[in-house]
Amino acid sequence: MSTDPVVGLVGCGRIGAMYAGHLDALGPYRLVCVDAERDRAEKLAREVSSGSVADSVEDLVARGCDAALVTAATTSHPELVEALVAAGVPTLCEKPLAVDPTTTEALGRAAERRGVPLWVGFQRRFDPGFADLRARAAAGELGRVQLLRLVSHDVSPPPVARLRESGSVFTDLMLHDFDLVRWLTGRRIVHVVAEGGALSCPELADLGDFDTVTAMVRLDDGTLAVLSAGRWQPLGYDVRAELLGERGNLEAGLARADAPGAGGATAAGFRGYWDRFATAYRAQLRAFLTLAAGGPADPAAGGWRDSHEALRCALAAERSAGTGSVPVPP
Repeated sequence: MSTDPVVGLVGCGRIGAMYAGHLDALGPYRLVCVDAERDRAEKLAREVSSGSVADSVEDLVARGCDAALVTAATTSHPELVEALVAAGVPTLCEKPLAVDPTTTEALGRAAERRGVPLWVGFQRRFDPGFADLRARAAAGELGRVQLLRLVSHDVSPPPVARLRESGSVFTDLMLHDFDLVRWLTGRRIVHVVAEGGALSCPELADLGDFDTVTAMVRLDDGTLAVLSAGRWQPLGYDVRAELLGERGNLEAGLARADAPGAGGATAAGFRGYWDRFATAYRAQLRAFLTLAAGGPADPAAGGWRDSHEALRCALAAERSAGTGSVPVPP
């Protein structure tokens, strides 16, 4: 009988399939797939080196599971994570942990009481470029950081059906940026002003959502950040960051070009998050599985508190987009 670790994958859509591919490369692991659509779970189980299917999270837990990855719809995260934590299974959940801060905290506190590792999928922390940016800024290379500029633009909008379940562009896409602001600087966000428009996808207006948004952020030491995010960038998936300080600036993810007006996403040509952050996803997964096996925790990991803080900022931005300047309370 195989003694390879057993990893449960709860949610076998595009994100789940991406994780399964990375898991296969990191192996050897036995993957047990769980999905509301059993056919999808069975298909993914056949595509990996050692895959099988469980009927439910309860079935997965009953079989025995060394770690679990939750990549199902956002609205199902609380129920799934609660069951896995209650069973003592180390869990990596795609962001956000929940769509409201109260539930996020309840899940996190439960994991802490039981001593169960609970990570949230902020994979950008494991991107080599962003990690280098953070290390160099922390080493004082810039002097005092004065301004951050962050860009996050999808190639094309996800299906509207998924957007109905994942929250607004602020709590879904821009959540990564709010987390990255905190992680790159080590500071707390205290104020957010945001604007949004449904410019390329007017159907989003019916959901009270936007396809193009901006946010201006103030940190607790006075540092400023300017964030932009969008659902439509047909020239390529575009995620980058720039820190400006009193001694210069540092960049990550910015494509270079020889001619003025060229470059940007066209030079990178990334198809999506699975392409742009392949290295980061694999590094995050490796670090999580090391922890689940009893190894040390990686300091780059995002936990429930990070999800909680990023969500609070995203919700403040969401309110601001309709009402004007909104402070983020302590």
